Amino acid sequence: MYYTLMYNLYICIDQLKERTMKSPFQYGTMVDKECFVNRVEERKQLKELLDSGINVMLISPRRWGKSSLVKVAMDELMQENKQVRVCFIDAFSIKTEAEFYRTFAKEVISCTASTLEKRLDDVKKFLKGISPSITLKSDATDSLSFDLKFDLQDNDVMEILELPEKLALAKNIQLIVCIDEFQQLALLPGYKSMEGKMRSVWQKQSHTSYCFYGSKRHMMMDIFNNSANPFYRFGQVLFLNKIKKEEWIPFITGAFGRTGKSITEAQAERICDIVKCHSWYLQQLCYFIWSGTSGAVSDEVIDRRVRQLIDTNMPMFMNDVENLTATQIAMLRAVADGEFQFNAMAIVKKYELGSAQTITRNKKMLVERDFVEKDNKHYHFADPVFELWFRREYM
Repeated sequence: MYYTLMYNLYICIDQLKERTMKSPFQYGTMVDKECFVNRVEERKQLKELLDSGINVMLISPRRWGKSSLVKVAMDELMQENKQVRVCFIDAFSIKTEAEFYRTFAKEVISCTASTLEKRLDDVKKFLKGISPSITLKSDATDSLSFDLKFDLQDNDVMEILELPEKLALAKNIQLIVCIDEFQQLALLPGYKSMEGKMRSVWQKQSHTSYCFYGSKRHMMMDIFNNSANPFYRFGQVLFLNKIKKEEWIPFITGAFGRTGKSITEAQAERICDIVKCHSWYLQQLCYFIWSGTSGAVSDEVIDRRVRQLIDTNMPMFMNDVENLTATQIAMLRAVADGEFQFNAMAIVKKYELGSAQTITRNKKMLVERDFVEKDNKHYHFADPVFELWFRREYM
């Protein structure tokens, strides 16, 4: 009886450890440095450019780890250069021009002042033309933070855009302003006017540099690579590549090993191939596999967790295709079959792709909305797990 009780106690302890052990894989949030994979050259390049005062526009497909890369690189830079301060702004949920300027002013002041008292002093000193309503908030740790609210006037805009440089000069620091999902600003009603004002002020600043990054590649390309737009040649455009399989495999096997579990290199390579080294999905699939394994990973567990990966993301995929037309779905079927000569008579007839005008319009739409990518003459799915789901549901 004693040995049975002790055995059951050990089992319970092991199960408790399993539930409380922190996963070495992260997705859906900013990845911390412990779970961050390599990108040594990209981090080095980002730090060198921004530390030298050169603006950076970072472009890649969604969920390739841009935000985590910028955060890790900037944290490293602030450790290496104590004169550097970094301001992070997420433009994804900003809905009005006034909201952007309020958020911009608030975050710039917050990152350059270490205490609430200093932030309030900076508001008085550097926003002289603005009479803001300052809201003090108490968070879970009982520390106070502030929020700026004011009625935006036309003459306030320039003062706010000049704010980073003024603060940097007054405090003898180098300021880097990082704006995530920058392309969302282009959807604001007054963006065209904003764009010209931002460029005219920011290009003259020598103690402030800017890092813009976003997941809508075609919008980002149009903003920064179109010679007709103000931000053309505003700085260095960087295209983020996928992390190579050779870097993922030791990360995966090492992460399992550190937590008392094991996975073979062949299995790690298989995981890379399934999600085509897509950062978000690789971390998500590894998390599912890690959570469902107590010791050594089996091929059956991988198969089961791949199905879980597809099912977990299915609502998003269903939402993505909800408004696609029959001919757009048909073109995705053709892409899945490896076709690319969409105007060939046999292909048009086999997949019912519609008229020449419809084919041209659908190609443009599917590329712009990141359903497919064009590589030379060939097309392939931009999202590897969407492809798995689409093949399961439509093929």
